[in-house]
Amino acid sequence: MQALGLAFGPRDTFTVEATKAEKWDENIDHLVFSYNGEPLFIPKGHLSEWKSPNDGLTVERTGRANSVAISINGFAEICVQVVPVTEEDDRIHNYRIPSDDCYTHLEVQFRFSKLSKEVEGVIGRTYRPDFENPAKRGVMVPVVGGEDKYMTSSLVSSDCRACVFGSGGPEALESSQVDDESKLKYNK
Repeated sequence: MQALGLAFGPRDTFTVEATKAEKWDENIDHLVFSYNGEPLFIPKGHLSEWKSPNDGLTVERTGRANSVAISINGFAEICVQVVPVTEEDDRIHNYRIPSDDCYTHLEVQFRFSKLSKEVEGVIGRTYRPDFENPAKRGVMVPVVGGEDKYMTSSLVSSDCRACVFGSGGPEALESSQVDDESKLKYNK
């Protein structure tokens, strides 16, 4: 996962993204943030913190660089860390990592305090009590699927076929188009 988008409150959005790196250096910060579509700077350094204007969201650095804890008041805590694909991972999984990209990505852990049994989404549905993982065991890179239900026009849009919030639903997705400007910087 290269990026994570959160939509919360009446109109608030937040994204965290892993930037591309040719070679891994743990002292270089590979995290990029945005709040309501605007770039957000959170100083490097353990316990450096940012709070949204309405105090609904808190982002706290948990290390000097490359790791944060994100809290959405009364709902969720998310631990995010940027890591590279190691040579050992590449050897085991045969990713075929090129020499000019160490495939930085986000490792995430979620803890929810109020979650409906009907939770949806690529990640959300895996927290349902009745979730059965459709991924094939033993394959090199298992894929859970769901692109047809969860494709959106941008990282923080609510226009997928399964969305129960905002103006989502099949009609919204059919009439929307993903353009190059909505792609993350990582992919540019």
